[in-house]
Amino acid sequence: MLAAESEALSPFNVKRVVVLLCMIMATTRLAAAFSASATSSSSATMNIAKLQQMEETVRRYFQGVNDKDPSMIASCFGDAAKIYDVCALRRNDNDTASSGSSSSCHGKLVPSTALVRRCMDFVAAHPDCCVDFYYGPECGRSEPHWVVAHWYETGTWSGSSCNLAPNYEPMAVEGQTRFLVNPETLHIEELVVTRTFTEWEKALLLQQQSSEQDDE
Repeated sequence: MLAAESEALSPFNVKRVVVLLCMIMATTRLAAAFSASATSSSSATMNIAKLQQMEETVRRYFQGVNDKDPSMIASCFGDAAKIYDVCALRRNDNDTASSGSSSSCHGKLVPSTALVRRCMDFVAAHPDCCVDFYYGPECGRSEPHWVVAHWYETGTWSGSSCNLAPNYEPMAVEGQTRFLVNPETLHIEELVVTRTFTEWEKALLLQQQSSEQDDE
């Protein structure tokens, strides 16, 4: 009995107990760290999935142009979107993109119905138009999450649109657009556009300017 107690309290057994306790503590800490890492990884995965959904909204917008589908285009917007047209054909543009829009140095708020209508005016003039990408659409990984697309568009002005007769000449334009997509609704809320323009768009501007002069 005394021998057993003496063995149990020997320095060797005390060291074994200390080592065992250290191993248990280390294992517990490792498990906690792994759990936290797994949670963080899961959260990151969810964030990436959301960013990909935002990119998909922008892809659907361009696909709507390619498919000449107004419903698909409209599904990418809420009631309105704010447009910052960096390369506008005219600076004091109160109506060219939409009727009933409000314009300011902070961008122009455009009703989605008017935005879709203008898209359909464009594809009516260029029924074979096709949009493709040099880059993107890709969503930034930092706030705010802008979706960037560097796109180009080809086709022919072969259709009559907005009372403008076609010239049957090929067209090729390109640009870069940044889209601010609401992560909850997945609707495009803002667009910053830098682009070139087609001959139809230039002719449409001249038509509108002439009409404004006649009204005066």
